[in-house]
Amino acid sequence: MAPSEAWTRLSSENLVETPYFTLRSDRLRLPDGAIKEAYYVLERPDAAIVFPLTEEGEVVLVRQYRPPLEMVELGLPAGLVESGEDPAAAGHRELAEETGYAGGSWEHLGTVASSPGLKANWAYLYLARGVEHRGVEDPDEHERLQTVRVPLEEVRGLITSGKLVSSTGVAAVMLALERLRVTGPEGEP
Repeated sequence: MAPSEAWTRLSSENLVETPYFTLRSDRLRLPDGAIKEAYYVLERPDAAIVFPLTEEGEVVLVRQYRPPLEMVELGLPAGLVESGEDPAAAGHRELAEETGYAGGSWEHLGTVASSPGLKANWAYLYLARGVEHRGVEDPDEHERLQTVRVPLEEVRGLITSGKLVSSTGVAAVMLALERLRVTGPEGEP
């Protein structure tokens, strides 16, 4: 049996619905006919994640407390794509809201799924070169953020030191560094 064969959803029930996620339970038929009675899926809106680079060669990051992990994380500006919103527009909005930075030249780095065995959403990753501080931050009501600028050459070390832990953030950093052809301390990618 090839793992790429489709599973058939026989039924679906929403167990919990909030403005931020829906938890559903699916009943599935596997390609060999076996039935999986409860396959839990966390439905989340898509997200936009931005790797913002200033003309001075610094990456604009945000420091914030992450209650599920009970730790302060240093991460890329990111947020949910609102219903009907273009993911790139969401990236621009989130960058401005969280950091006050805007502008620059933007390119799409890729689209990834952070946990495809559990979550039904996509993360759109962007590289924004030449961003400038243009305004005052306007975070969401319960966001408490601190903007931090880090030299481009130090960003990879934030991953290896455990300061930047978001899987989609790590993917965005690595793709951006590859696109920018930034090497490590010994010339290694």
